[in-house]
Amino acid sequence: MAQFNIDSHISNGKRLDWLALAGGGDTADSIVIEVRRAAMKKFGDGVWFNRWTHVALSNGFVTVQMHA
Repeated sequence: MAQFNIDSHISNGKRLDWLALAGGGDTADSIVIEVRRAAMKKFGDGVWFNRWTHVALSNGFVTVQMHA
């Protein structure tokens, strides 16, 4: 299970960014799904249909972005 805090995000007015640390056996895609599910609980079910992107870093972190 990835480690991230759904309440700690960076916003530039057009997107929200979360930094997540991959757990054992996590893939970048599974981390994105975990963050999307947590965002649905916080912001409502409609955010699932927003555009989502991610950047996997070599140090094990993944930046997950939700675009408005």
